[in-house]
Amino acid sequence: MSKQTNFMRTAIFVALSAAFPFAEVQADDEIDALVNPNATEATFKLPYMDKVNPLYRQYNGVNQTGISGNIDLNIVNRNNQGQWFKLQAENLGLSTQEIGISYEQQGDWALGLDYNQIPRYAPYQVNTAVAGIGSNQITQPSYANGAFSGGTLTNPVVYETNLKTQRDIATLSASKFLMEGLKLSFSFKNEEKTGTRMDGVRGVAGTGTPNRYSGYLFSPEPINQSHQQFEATLDYSAAKFQLSAGYYGSFLSAKNNSLAIVGGTNTALVSTGAGGLSPIALSPDNQVQQIYVNGAYNFTDSTRGSLKVAYSEGRQNENFLFRTDVNPGIGSNLDAKVQTTEAFASLTSRITKDFKLLGSWRYEDKSDKTPVRLFYTGYPNNPESHVANWGKAEADYRIGGGFSINGGFDYTHKRSLEWERREVEELTTRLSLRKSMGETVNGTITLAHADRTGSDWEGGNPTIYPVYLADRQREKVRGMVDWSPAERLNLQFAYEAFFDKYTKSAYGLDSGEGQVFSFDANYDISDNWKLNGWYSKQTGNIQQNMQGAVCSGTGTCASGTTTFRTGGLIQWDAKLNQDSDQFGFGITGKLSVFDVGAKYFYTRDLTKQEISPLPATTCLNAACTSTGVVATGMGIIPDAKYTQNTFSLYGTYQVSKATKLRLDYIYDLRKMDDYTWQNWVYADGTRIYVKPEQTTQIFGISLIQSF
Repeated sequence: MSKQTNFMRTAIFVALSAAFPFAEVQADDEIDALVNPNATEATFKLPYMDKVNPLYRQYNGVNQTGISGNIDLNIVNRNNQGQWFKLQAENLGLSTQEIGISYEQQGDWALGLDYNQIPRYAPYQVNTAVAGIGSNQITQPSYANGAFSGGTLTNPVVYETNLKTQRDIATLSASKFLMEGLKLSFSFKNEEKTGTRMDGVRGVAGTGTPNRYSGYLFSPEPINQSHQQFEATLDYSAAKFQLSAGYYGSFLSAKNNSLAIVGGTNTALVSTGAGGLSPIALSPDNQVQQIYVNGAYNFTDSTRGSLKVAYSEGRQNENFLFRTDVNPGIGSNLDAKVQTTEAFASLTSRITKDFKLLGSWRYEDKSDKTPVRLFYTGYPNNPESHVANWGKAEADYRIGGGFSINGGFDYTHKRSLEWERREVEELTTRLSLRKSMGETVNGTITLAHADRTGSDWEGGNPTIYPVYLADRQREKVRGMVDWSPAERLNLQFAYEAFFDKYTKSAYGLDSGEGQVFSFDANYDISDNWKLNGWYSKQTGNIQQNMQGAVCSGTGTCASGTTTFRTGGLIQWDAKLNQDSDQFGFGITGKLSVFDVGAKYFYTRDLTKQEISPLPATTCLNAACTSTGVVATGMGIIPDAKYTQNTFSLYGTYQVSKATKLRLDYIYDLRKMDDYTWQNWVYADGTRIYVKPEQTTQIFGISLIQSF
């Protein structure tokens, strides 16, 4: 792709061109680019990867060592009749390729076609003996009874398999001006998603060794879905008003509606009978359609109003699996239907040159007309209907000296007859101070306070309050500063945080907070060398109060070995911490005839769960006349940590006016410490493994040719 910079022809640029010869050259280049925009450029890339690592390959689509050649294309052609042809393509030859083609008559009509692929590999190494992965029927391995010890495979024979999904997306778009101010647009997007996704299902006891498959079985989900999206709009624009009407439709079709599991020699894994495991229902087909009208009207030069009205309906009526033992008498399908009506209106007005007002209101009526049915689990589905309103009032006043003050109120009210709390409302008050148009310093700071309350709880106060319905007080702060202490140096600082406090229930969420800080710097060392760097930190934690039972003894809580506490419950609390850091810097410059650059990127994500100390003993009976020692390590959950270090170098050499040669080197180190998958073994012998440290190196050579 072309790296040429296009300078806007501003008053400052014109003044520079009169004083410095280089500015005049840049002006000539810009004029030539506007008058003669035609370009044909191809980049031939030959990257070499030394090894395949699950974390690095997750999204880059390369699953082989060695050279993976690919091509980029950039073609722009404009004729004297104002017709444009553009073709842009990246990574041709890889599973991440993107292609975009457009042809248009400027100011009249346009056609476009885009295609891209998005792969995703599972970031784990999977070793299994399960057969049929990727199809809608998988077979559990057959083992002799002697291969089990206490219901666990002692030496399973497994092979390595790759779990991957692939999305192939094609989009067709077209537009035409039917008359002055009236434009018709249409787009169609088709996405095919195929592959397998890691999943598991709880087994049932089979023949032979007791509980042979009573643990979790490896049952990767086959993905074979088609998703179509249609959108058509008719837009009209006049001097005082604009109007747009449109249709949007989304249709998801899954070619696999069930997954059959064949149990090998385990006769308990059958497709019929009350204890049967197979088949398993997969994602059903569904669709949603929406019609909408948007409009805006300029009452005066300083007052503008807008209005949007939309109606949508979602349906899910694919037939249930035929299992009379599982869902007797509930009908052939869910017959789900959700109808939503939305309306939005806003009005803005500049009362004086320094004073501006804004007001808006949004209304949503969601009606869930899905029938209530009692399923095999003994629980019914839970349709949810609600009516919601969002209101905003805001005032902005310039107080002089480049400062302005902004204040406002945000109001939310939601009501549903199906919630434990029928009505919930929240009022947010916010105030901000902004400094703009300064020569060296610009910035803003905003403070906000939100208070959420609601009606009485149905059936009395619950033991634990649902988070989205509970009373909550939230404090928010947001600030940003743009500072240029020197002509060649620019610094930006940003900070945002929220602090939540919930009404305390018997147990459940008590408080939470999140903070984000970022710093960006750009420094022009000289006309040829530029340096940039950035740092970002995100932290978050939630505090919850809990009560419950713990096991006594040092074994598991199985009947006959240890018992649950049967007296009063033990009070304890838990705190979940999430901490993330990102850091990066880059430098670009010129060494003789070479353009060179280097980049470094570092990220660290840490999840930590802290549980308060539990008592040393627990009751063995209701009267608590005897106690037992709490199991060692009870309540301790290891940390989960992920880090990435990526360093890259590049250099380009201008062989001729039309030819460039580029060299690249990338060193990538990733570490994952996730206790969830450490030594995880499914009951059928499948092993999931994450290599704790993965290093990848890439050497690349590219030829950039202009025609």
